Amino acid sequence: MKKFVYAVMFLSLFVCIRPVYAEETKITYNKLQGIAYNQKINGELKSNIVTFFQMQDRVAYCIEPGVAINEKLYEIHTDWSVTNLSDELKEYIEKIGYYGYEYPGHNTSYYYIAAQELIWKAVRPDIEVIWTTEKNLGGSVIDISKEKNEILNLVNSHSLMPSFSSKTVTDYVGREIILTDENNVLDYYEISKSNNHEIVKDGNTLKIKLSDEKVPDEEIILTRKYYDKESLLIYSKGNSQKLAALRITMDKSTNFFIGNMEEPEEIIEVPNTGINTGAGSALVMMISGIGMIIGAVKVH
Repeated sequence: MKKFVYAVMFLSLFVCIRPVYAEETKITYNKLQGIAYNQKINGELKSNIVTFFQMQDRVAYCIEPGVAINEKLYEIHTDWSVTNLSDELKEYIEKIGYYGYEYPGHNTSYYYIAAQELIWKAVRPDIEVIWTTEKNLGGSVIDISKEKNEILNLVNSHSLMPSFSSKTVTDYVGREIILTDENNVLDYYEISKSNNHEIVKDGNTLKIKLSDEKVPDEEIILTRKYYDKESLLIYSKGNSQKLAALRITMDKSTNFFIGNMEEPEEIIEVPNTGINTGAGSALVMMISGIGMIIGAVKVH
């Protein structure tokens, strides 16, 4: 009987185990007529009409220059684990994709191919890319330097934080502190609510009305804002070209600290007359004593 039970348990392990597959999606091809890519890798020219890739409702970029697409169904991954790119390169590519075609005001074919070229060159610095109106370097050359420069300017300025980041600002209780962001990026950040002070964002400045009572220093968190809440997705299948729907995942929040302190007590000082004899000396001592008493009283 025991042998029968063990046999059933042993067989059930194989029955219950199921292979786990990643979710799959179908790649959609949209040809951009009148725009051809011309890649030169190791002296070999590859050229074709540009394809605008979509995976369901997500815009995707190729992340393996020179690798062919030979699959229709792709597995979906929510991180970079299926690639061997360095963290530095992943972070850079995420920013290029974020500021590429889907960034507000960038929804043109030229911004799509500009982002694609910047990704290719980040992965393969030795690649040469020329865009033309016809395949195999035919027709006219397409100039996308404006679009590439715009994306790169946004990528390079992305790491800028408000100029008061990581600093401590302090004043007396009840007073107002005005912080101006000299880096002009404050609008890209959300500001956490203060438990003790009133904070109002006014353009590129923060107006902070300090508590009327002395409170401990407080940390305020600044978190980067994004134009949507879509996630990073990486698409792979066998040895087919890997693609990516890019969003920024490696951002870090920053902060600053608010302190307040009590107003100092006003001290009434009695001038030193230099007199140190007889009744005059006693008078000075008496006046000095009165001054000390008055000085101990807080002036509101």
